[in-house]
Amino acid sequence: MSFYWIYDLPTWAFGLGTTLLFILISVSGLALVRTKIYSKFRLSEGTNETVNGFFAGVGVIYGLLVGLVAVAAWDNYQSVDAIASKESAAIAALYRDISTLEQPAKKELQRHLADYLHFVIHVAWPAHKQGERPREGSRMLSRFHAALARYHPRNIEQQTLQAEALTAFNKLIEARRARLAAVDTGIPGVFWLVILGGTFTTIFIAYFFHVSSRLFHLILTGTFGGFVGCVVFLVAAVDNPFRGQVSVSADAYVQLEDSLSDLDPSALESPAP
Repeated sequence: MSFYWIYDLPTWAFGLGTTLLFILISVSGLALVRTKIYSKFRLSEGTNETVNGFFAGVGVIYGLLVGLVAVAAWDNYQSVDAIASKESAAIAALYRDISTLEQPAKKELQRHLADYLHFVIHVAWPAHKQGERPREGSRMLSRFHAALARYHPRNIEQQTLQAEALTAFNKLIEARRARLAAVDTGIPGVFWLVILGGTFTTIFIAYFFHVSSRLFHLILTGTFGGFVGCVVFLVAAVDNPFRGQVSVSADAYVQLEDSLSDLDPSALESPAP
């Protein structure tokens, strides 16, 4: 069963829903078992010290686990963001290099690269949000490479520029492969099982505190459930960096597309008076 549909929700709805769900689970669970636990284990104010010590120990382990996973998820998010920046920078460098070549190859290569950039923004990125990897981008770059390989430099300067363009092209290929490899990146399922198991275990231990007021016990447990729900939401929101509203955006590519003409030296030359 896939839970990726949660990333189709607005961030506020995802966060609110997760928090309310954990509040509901913690409060309803306490309401169902409180009487049985109190009578079965003969809880009293004297047992609170033992329960508190155990709760603190489990809480420390749970906090360390969730903290490490949250840091790992954020590092993963930043890594994917860096990959996107690296690819957009590679496209910019390649476009600048091919803009120094001669016509008609220059125009053809610029068109191929502009088409690829448009494809990444409007086709590949929306597909990544659904966990898909469109294959057309590979074919577009193959056509670009074929056009670049057909280019015959007429002097040493043009030969050097072509070599620079090929080097930049290889860097683009590496960045693209890294982006595609990151589409399915995320916290392994076993980590989520441990996180959720630790969450419900910690909530369940809170049921064993002896609180004379039933309402006060429900409020405390519900508050704790809401807090851990917020923590789970935070980790889930930054997990799967391409999905949801809290995701890596294509802004670096969009900004590049808007300024492609600035990378062509000939386009910036002032017309003769």
